[in-house]
Amino acid sequence: MRYGESRIAADFAYVLVISDTHIGDAAFEDEGYSKLCENIEWVHKEPNARVFLNGDILNVATRLSASTPFQQTRNLQQQVEFAVKIFTPIKDKIVGAISGNHEQRLQDFVGYCPLSTVCHLLGVQYFGYSAVINFLVGKESRGRGSKIAYTGYFHHTTGGGATPGGKINRVDKLRQLICNCDFYVGSHNHHLGVMPVTTRSVDVVHKRIIVLRQLLIDSGSYLEWDDNYSEAKMFPPAKMGSPRIRLDGRKKDCHVSI
Repeated sequence: MRYGESRIAADFAYVLVISDTHIGDAAFEDEGYSKLCENIEWVHKEPNARVFLNGDILNVATRLSASTPFQQTRNLQQQVEFAVKIFTPIKDKIVGAISGNHEQRLQDFVGYCPLSTVCHLLGVQYFGYSAVINFLVGKESRGRGSKIAYTGYFHHTTGGGATPGGKINRVDKLRQLICNCDFYVGSHNHHLGVMPVTTRSVDVVHKRIIVLRQLLIDSGSYLEWDDNYSEAKMFPPAKMGSPRIRLDGRKKDCHVSI
């Protein structure tokens, strides 16, 4: 777990979480690629937008994985090159990246994560397995800092679930790793969804109970369902795309559009 910061001097900011593009998988090449390009174009035009890459950006099939390298549309070198090409227009807005289980296939096998190379070529910080990012949003007022802090915990997560509730429960487990973030983002299960929860803590100094509103976010994917692995394995179709997290810079208020 590593810590990072992003400062946005504006009345509001957006964080678009991109995960599970699986560049190199045949299920990404058409509708998924088009949807990703639409989101990147939006980020490029929106000055207050930031991006976090939450793993499985590359497909990284091996001889030991469920899919083989010979089923991919691009080999690993081409996956890296294509990812750099896709994200270069918004590289200055990418806050950071973590690996997913697909990139970790190679990490576990030879100790090398190909997503770290993508990050190096883009000039983006690579956080490893998970990251806590502190987003400081707001304008300066009369020389004094007036930014509002929002903390998000990003992890690709593991395991899965057969139902939407089971999938969001995997994200909820992140609160056991770090308890007081404003929002938690998980990926891996290709589900796009959000659930609000609350956490209570004791402030013994001021003799009060603090109620913290938190958001559990599943970050979706860019893989097509028809005639592909998900259909063959009877996985339910899911909405394609990314969650868009809106952070208010005037008052503490966080919302998610999916």
